[in-house]
Amino acid sequence: MLAKENAVSEIDVKEAVRLAKEFAVRIYEPEQISRLGLEAVERTDDGRHWLVTLGFSRPWSYPEARGSFSPLDEVLPRPKQQPEREYKVFRVDANTGAVLGIDRVEE
Repeated sequence: MLAKENAVSEIDVKEAVRLAKEFAVRIYEPEQISRLGLEAVERTDDGRHWLVTLGFSRPWSYPEARGSFSPLDEVLPRPKQQPEREYKVFRVDANTGAVLGIDRVEE
């Protein structure tokens, strides 16, 4: 059986997610994102791209402390407020692994 010389090796879903995360860390480095995590991943209908949805928080996404200190805070601490999360879809080329674009997730 002859091997195909021009066969294109495609990246798998784990590799697409890894590449999208690495790209997000690099591109958002000045903004010091945190809590980066995978939310969803799918292949486009034509099979040419992976769509990797990542969620993360930015420093300004953390809620400000509300009100001032109260003696009751020592007895009944306020629940820790969670930061808002942003969600972005990273379009990853299934053949090369290049991240070709970032789209907002509309709520």
